[in-house]
Amino acid sequence: MKTNKVEQCVILMAGKGTRFLPATKAVAKELFPIGNKPILMFHLQEALKSGIKRVALVISKEKESVKNFLKHDENLEKTLKNNGKFEILSELNEIIDNMEISYIYQGDLNGSGGAVYSVKEWANGKPFVVVNGDDFCESIPGHPPVMKQVIDAYEKTGKMIIGAKAFPMEVIPRYSSIIKQKELFDKCFEISGIIEKPKNPPTNLVGLARYVLDSDIFDEILNCQPVNTEYRLTDAIDSLAKKGRVASYEFYANYYDCGNKLEYLKCLVNFGLKDKEICEDFKNYLKNIKN
Repeated sequence: MKTNKVEQCVILMAGKGTRFLPATKAVAKELFPIGNKPILMFHLQEALKSGIKRVALVISKEKESVKNFLKHDENLEKTLKNNGKFEILSELNEIIDNMEISYIYQGDLNGSGGAVYSVKEWANGKPFVVVNGDDFCESIPGHPPVMKQVIDAYEKTGKMIIGAKAFPMEVIPRYSSIIKQKELFDKCFEISGIIEKPKNPPTNLVGLARYVLDSDIFDEILNCQPVNTEYRLTDAIDSLAKKGRVASYEFYANYYDCGNKLEYLKCLVNFGLKDKEICEDFKNYLKNIKN
């Protein structure tokens, strides 16, 4: 019997990050900083705040630096303690000490569907949240973290959930378009499909960032035809949507595609403007920039 309770999360981060080469030859793009925290750390904090303590990171062999980041550094901690600065690592240590983190290697980079399929044994028949490693969701005051939002939608509807955001119609062909059916509750719709990179998008609602899936997704991935040797997660979700198994939830959060150079820079600027320590100087700097 399937359970509706979601207590585990998968973060997809095996991609090579070619848009950020040569930087990503040295460091995983998920370790790029937003302020003084790597993107990955924000994801893990979001998971903790959403009641999730069991996480699988789908990585490649080139991303061993991620493992080093997520373990204690005794020498560094000793130095910080001696200098009265140990609290600098308190948020990171909370993650290290309170999360069960597994590493799953995606041998062949056979698409997002292949990445999700690689966690089949780890998931153990239970539902799980999927996070795209470079999709950063900044929580909005008064709303729970996005993972909690999509988990609540899954537990309320019993349907797999695809996170969604409304985009300008002119950019939809670069993303995907959700085909909405009946409204289940505010911002949540049963869907009959999702089209990847549509030429004529049916709606301006894009599926992205956060998903809640169950074990039915694995067989559906294998049933889909690969595109240029890659299995696309979107195709499997589309197939399940046609069977009435999927709903979309338009989440409340500021969204940044941090795998995109421009969006990553926008994210850095917005965080700089919110940093109490530097915001005034940063605002003045931006005002005085000359083209």
